[in-house]
Amino acid sequence: MLVSAARTISVLILLIALSTIAQASDDGKTNVYDDFSELLKPSADASVEQQVTVRIKRYMAALLYPVDMSTFTGPDKDEKFRGLIMVLQKQMGAPMSGVLTSDQFNLLAEAAKDISGPLIAPEMGKFVSVKNGILIARGTGTMDDIADPINRVSIVCIKQESTCESRVASFDVQTNMLSLSDLIYYEIKTWTPDRVTAIREHRCGTATMTIDVKAEEITIMSAHGCLNDKPSIWKLTDGFPIAWKLISTVH
Repeated sequence: MLVSAARTISVLILLIALSTIAQASDDGKTNVYDDFSELLKPSADASVEQQVTVRIKRYMAALLYPVDMSTFTGPDKDEKFRGLIMVLQKQMGAPMSGVLTSDQFNLLAEAAKDISGPLIAPEMGKFVSVKNGILIARGTGTMDDIADPINRVSIVCIKQESTCESRVASFDVQTNMLSLSDLIYYEIKTWTPDRVTAIREHRCGTATMTIDVKAEEITIMSAHGCLNDKPSIWKLTDGFPIAWKLISTVH
């Protein structure tokens, strides 16, 4: 509860600070959906509206707004979503139109990125969900069934963009050090209703991500040519039992 309260206070402080920037800006006042329509292309799996909505909802969810991640309809067709955006705009000190401008979207993205870094708790469970050409997964990453340091992993794959992005927040119980990794990008190679595969080329080899949608299993196999080591195998798991064991051992 203390973590939740601290996070909520931090979110409010950050939004108050951002409100000054929002009020001072005269540019970027176009509808963010219109701006993205010039950059993104619709597909058979996801319209531009759905692609933009998933981005907005991901950032709002990071700031504890109770967005519904089972639907990606825009605010002009989803009154509940529109109402949440109006609350966000009110906290920014911006006009409550119910549709984000480009400036407001950028501020939201920065706020979500800033607030997600310094707070972490043991991940309870894991899930893999696919809808409208967008795959979202969360859980704990382990190698050889070990999740030390404690970590939380977020993976988002967008079929239309042929890209998966992964980010890891970790906490070392030995040093009490918190860290948030940079986004790691994978190029999608195959996408079927049951399986998604993607690869990442790095200096010492290739990492291959395999996502079994039905089994909700994600595996990453990495080759380490520079070290001449055996390939490492990373898996997405339910990290709560592992994290709890690590915390209990230290404390």
